[in-house]
Amino acid sequence: MVEKRRIGIIGGTFNPIHLGHLMIAEVACESFNLEKVIFVPARIPPHKQHDVIDSHHRYAMTAAAVSDNPNFEISDVEMRREGPSYTVDTIQHFKMLYGPNVEFYFIAGTDTIRALPTWKFIEELLNEVHFIGATRPDGSSAIDETLDILGPKAREKIHLMEVPEMKLSATYLRERLRSGKTVRYMLPKCVVEYIEENHIYGKE
Repeated sequence: MVEKRRIGIIGGTFNPIHLGHLMIAEVACESFNLEKVIFVPARIPPHKQHDVIDSHHRYAMTAAAVSDNPNFEISDVEMRREGPSYTVDTIQHFKMLYGPNVEFYFIAGTDTIRALPTWKFIEELLNEVHFIGATRPDGSSAIDETLDILGPKAREKIHLMEVPEMKLSATYLRERLRSGKTVRYMLPKCVVEYIEENHIYGKE
């Protein structure tokens, strides 16, 4: 039996993309022997409507951030979709694109894994895709609660991945940008340059 190829998918608002996103994708690629990781910015994220900048800026920043890593790609599948971006539709798109000999691994942080019981079509997703839950050294208990809620299938399809401690969030970074504080070594240099050139996340 031929072993299936493994491809990672990391979706999100990327508002803005930061080094935490890139680190998680890189560690997942190594830890789960992924052929590549595809970044999928959401045009209309269903769970985040507040304080979200225009999708073309978020896409451009993500494209710039992943451009120097040969294991990373970006997809505009959710940029081209009308209405909110649901992961189940995105997974179906990639399954049709790549065929039956690929297993997909959806990469997410602890907060996203904790929220999985509220996702539309979560039962279908657990049949279609593996999840990689990135945890901090002390953060696995939140994912354990999710596994208890979702049942045996989740324990088979949700995998834990410990990542180095990096307390970065897009909300925190937007606050720093708006108050004129440094984001050096928190965002890729190309993303900082894009933000400055396009005058987004302006100072308050």
